[in-house]
Amino acid sequence: MSRTDARFDQLYRQHHRQVLAYCLRRTDPDDAEDVVAEVFTVAWRRRNDIPPTGRELAWLYGVARNVLRHQWRSASRFRRLTKRAVAVREPSLPGPEQVVVEADEYVRVRRAVTQLRPGDQEVLLLAAWEGLSHAEIAIVLDCSPAAVDKRLQRAKGHLRKQFESLPTPRTHRRPANTGEGGAGS
Repeated sequence: MSRTDARFDQLYRQHHRQVLAYCLRRTDPDDAEDVVAEVFTVAWRRRNDIPPTGRELAWLYGVARNVLRHQWRSASRFRRLTKRAVAVREPSLPGPEQVVVEADEYVRVRRAVTQLRPGDQEVLLLAAWEGLSHAEIAIVLDCSPAAVDKRLQRAKGHLRKQFESLPTPRTHRRPANTGEGGAGS
């Protein structure tokens, strides 16, 4: 067993109960076990960042606090989504022309997104698909909200260019009425 592995093993044995108690005071027992597992997973991944003896428990509490905050944010987003889903009324069905146009646009947008750089895709999907605020995106991307604003503006511009460069489907266009042919001509 390496020295860092032995230190981690000692850290776990010495502080597991304290971290579990910390989590139990802040969430229900089922979730507390999951949070503790995540705390020590983070500690294992970042074992070289663990402070010297005497300060590691405070560091573990900080990790637990971050894991709990993430859990609360996720639960809060889920509750908001559930509340919105319950409030949604059955939409009126669109006509066939609208369905075709929307399907074509959806396919074009998806194709345009796949042609973006991964960084542009990520920031757009976090905002549009995940519904995160700029502050939340800043946490995910480990940058400032101002940087998120700039990245989103740039990504939207790139998306617009990609979208406009794609061919427009012609499947839903009606033939022009030239007044020629047909009955009575």
